[in-house]
Amino acid sequence: MIKSIALDLDGTLLNSKKEITDKNMFILRELYKKGIEIFVVTGRSYSATKKIIEKLSLPIIVICYNGAKVIDTKNDNILLEEPLSEEIVKMLIKISRKNCVHLNLYQDESWFVENKNNWQTEYYKKNIGIDAIEKNFDSFINYFMTKALFIDERYRLEEIEKEVEDKLGDIVHMTYSQERYLEVLNKKINKGKSLEKILQLKGLSLDTCVAFGDANNDKEMIEMVGCGVAMENGEEDLKKIATYITNSNDDDGVYNFLIQKL
Repeated sequence: MIKSIALDLDGTLLNSKKEITDKNMFILRELYKKGIEIFVVTGRSYSATKKIIEKLSLPIIVICYNGAKVIDTKNDNILLEEPLSEEIVKMLIKISRKNCVHLNLYQDESWFVENKNNWQTEYYKKNIGIDAIEKNFDSFINYFMTKALFIDERYRLEEIEKEVEDKLGDIVHMTYSQERYLEVLNKKINKGKSLEKILQLKGLSLDTCVAFGDANNDKEMIEMVGCGVAMENGEEDLKKIATYITNSNDDDGVYNFLIQKL
C-alpha cells in the first residue's frame, strides 16, 4: 500500500517546458486528499522550487539541494540542513579557478557565480528560472555553502570529478544531476538519506513509499524505497535499478503510473 510519494522535478514531474501538466497536478491533488504524503525531492534550491510548489497548491515538504536542505512549505521552516564546510568550499574554488571550470555556490537561498557573462550561467538560468549574483569568491564573510555545482561539458566535469575525488573524496558526496551538472554535497547527504529522515519524522517507512526520478542523483532514493520508478527519458543506469519504468516526463509518466493507484 502506498503511503507516500517522492518526486524529482526536472526530467520527472516537470515536462521539457519546465511545467507541471494538468494531469500530474490532478493526480497528486487527488492522492493527497486520500491522505498520501507528497514530497518533492530536487537538486534545485528552494528559491527555484517555490513557484512550482505554489502552483501545485499543496502544503508539502520539499527536499532541496539533493537533500542538503529540507523545508516545510506550510511555514518555510527548515527541518534539516547539512552545508559544506568552509575548508571544502575553499578547495572547490581553487579547483574551479585552476581548471577554468564554472562553479555555482549556494548560500542563504542565493546563487553566486564569479562570472555572469558566460554560457554556463545563462544555461543554468534558463533551466532554473532565477538569476545569479556575481561575486568575487574571496569576499564571502563565511564559506558554509548549502551545495556547490560545477557546470561544463561532461568530459570536463569528469576531469574535475577525479580531482575532487583525489583531494576531498572521503568528505564529500558527488553526483550528476544533469549531463552538464556535477553536484558536490556534504558527505552525509543524498536524496535517499534525507528522504529517509523525513519519512521517519512523519512516522512513515521507505517500504510504503513510491519515488520517481530520471537522473544519477535519484539513484539512492530509487534504490531505498519500496517502489522506485524511473522515467522513460531517464538515464540507463537508473532504469536498471528501478522497480518500474513509466512513460517520459513529456508523456505524463507520473500521472500514468499513479492513476492506477487511485
